[in-house]
Amino acid sequence: MIRRDTPVLRWLSMAAAFLFMVLPFPDWLSALRPFLLALVVAYWVLETPQRMGLGHVFLIGLVLDLASFSVLGEHALRLVLIAGLLHLMRSRFRFYPVWQQSGFLMLMLYVDLAVLWLMHLSQGLPMVQAEVWGSPVLAFLIWPWLYMLLDNLRLQNRGR
Repeated sequence: MIRRDTPVLRWLSMAAAFLFMVLPFPDWLSALRPFLLALVVAYWVLETPQRMGLGHVFLIGLVLDLASFSVLGEHALRLVLIAGLLHLMRSRFRFYPVWQQSGFLMLMLYVDLAVLWLMHLSQGLPMVQAEVWGSPVLAFLIWPWLYMLLDNLRLQNRGR
């Protein structure tokens, strides 16, 4: 089956994930919020690497930094690290079963949280909440469903 590039779907999915990241949640629920934008970016990096370069990912991260009032470059750096690693491993990563991809992404998100913790530590900012360390597990559970949803939407648009 041919999967065509669908820029509208790509940007709509990122906009939905972006809104999920900036919508206010209660503190206890906000700490468990998975880094959904990283998962959506990961999908598009894997499926359309020529359209989702590191420059685009960096700009998406900067916009998230501005919208969430975080340190400028924090999300941008985190997203670029994830996307860069996926760009390097793309040819192998795509052939793993989805549950193994999910496990690898969970490990990447734990490394991402460690980077976030180190950034906050070096800048004297408040540390991330302990509950945040559970969010990669939610991302592990979300990835197969997100992957199938976006893949099916792309396949439906192949003839258009």
